[in-house]
Amino acid sequence: MSTTAWLPSLLPHRRRTVGELRAAASARDLRRLRALLDPDVSVVVDAGEPDRATVRVVHGVEDASLLLAHGLGAQRGLQVSERPVNGSPGLLLSKDGRTTASIAVDLTGRLVSVVWVRLNPVALRRGNAV
Repeated sequence: MSTTAWLPSLLPHRRRTVGELRAAASARDLRRLRALLDPDVSVVVDAGEPDRATVRVVHGVEDASLLLAHGLGAQRGLQVSERPVNGSPGLLLSKDGRTTASIAVDLTGRLVSVVWVRLNPVALRRGNAV
C-alpha cells in the first residue's frame, strides 16, 4: 500500500469508495462495480489456513467484479458491514452472526487497485484489527 493511502485528507474518500464498493457488490451491480475498479485490479483471497498455502489471486476488472459480486452479493444470512480493517476503511462479512471474512481495500488514485480478502474466523481474531 502506498504511503499516501494513510494521509488523513484521503480518509473520507477511502471510506466513501469502500461504501460504494460494498453497495455495488451487494447489489451485484456489475456496471457500477467495474467503474470503481482500476484496470489492473487484483483480488487476493487468503483462506487463512495455517497448515497449507491457500492464497488465490484474481486479476483484471472482469474477473474481479464477478468474484466480488458473487462473494458480497445478497445472500440469505450474509451481512456486509463497513468496519476498519488494519486501521483503514474496510468490510467485515458475517453469516448467520458468525464472522467469516475481513476485506481491506487499497486505492490507486480514486480507483480500487487491490482487494485483500482474509477468510477463516480463527485467523481473523489473530491477524486483523476488526
